[in-house]
Amino acid sequence: MTIPLADTESPPAPPVALLVDVGLQLGVYMALRYLFGVGQLIALVTGTALVAVRILARSMVRRAADPLELFTLMLLASSITAAAISGSPRVILLVETGIGGLMAAAIGAGLVLRRPAVATLMMRLTVRGDAARAQRWNHRVRVERRCVRAMRVVDPLWLLAVVLSTTASVTAALSLPIDYAVVACQLIPLLIAVPVLPLTLLLLRPVRASLAAIDDDTVAPRTELRPTAERTSPT
Repeated sequence: MTIPLADTESPPAPPVALLVDVGLQLGVYMALRYLFGVGQLIALVTGTALVAVRILARSMVRRAADPLELFTLMLLASSITAAAISGSPRVILLVETGIGGLMAAAIGAGLVLRRPAVATLMMRLTVRGDAARAQRWNHRVRVERRCVRAMRVVDPLWLLAVVLSTTASVTAALSLPIDYAVVACQLIPLLIAVPVLPLTLLLLRPVRASLAAIDDDTVAPRTELRPTAERTSPT
């Protein structure tokens, strides 16, 4: 597998908004179901629609469209439409878990084509568009075998995690009672990502340590205060 060399493209936004979207959909569903007695389909459609509105509002505020968010928006719209036609809330869960299958396909295609998707994403999050950090990244991944071996593990590791997450989510969407399936389909990807993300950061530790040295070198040196010579009064 080819190790991605660094570029100075802008990094993607951190996935904090995704965690908020997950919490919003789950919270709205539970509130409507157990506080207001709303039906399963209406509660799930409402939570999904609010997430879609949040994504659309973020794009309008930034005046820029993130490809992943646009894809997610299209997926949510498709799931709402399919649920409205079929009358089954499980359709929404199945369509939403379909993003995991597409992610697995993208990572697998990157491995076959020697264009690692996850390693490239981690590179851009680490380099942060800085030219000096990009040069240090390229030096590390070219000359240090430990860094090369670590980077080669990242994409297969995440491919395994995404396949496990998608398989478990689809199984939950098809077999569990709908109330439990909604919770499971939201939490399963997070529970699988919890151990995988720290392991990824551990693999990237040599490169990240090298880039941290650049940040330390760019800190302005502190002005040294020299003691002033004491004046002696004439006697």
